[in-house]
Amino acid sequence: MTPAFVHEELGNYEELIVEKSGMEPARVKQFVDLLFQYIDVVPADEFYSAIENADDAIGDTDPNDVLYLACAIASDAAIWSDDSDFDEQSLVETYTTADVLNSFDTL
Repeated sequence: MTPAFVHEELGNYEELIVEKSGMEPARVKQFVDLLFQYIDVVPADEFYSAIENADDAIGDTDPNDVLYLACAIASDAAIWSDDSDFDEQSLVETYTTADVLNSFDTL
């Protein structure tokens, strides 16, 4: 899952994504559409009540991460990120990509 603004913000970076990926714009759109078939987009009104707690937890460390943390708090979810700023909080579990990959090794 991801806060709704992420899906909207991707549109702001479409040209950069096209440039860096080397894909045609239609292919990038297709890829993003495919990706978001597997991601639940959470509207801000569903995590608004958790923003203050998230801000208290990591707002001083990285204000850009507050909405992600608020979304996780309100959704009773963990965070998958390699951003060590999330280590500064104890409100939700956090997992790195290595943690996620290693979880498949134990199956």
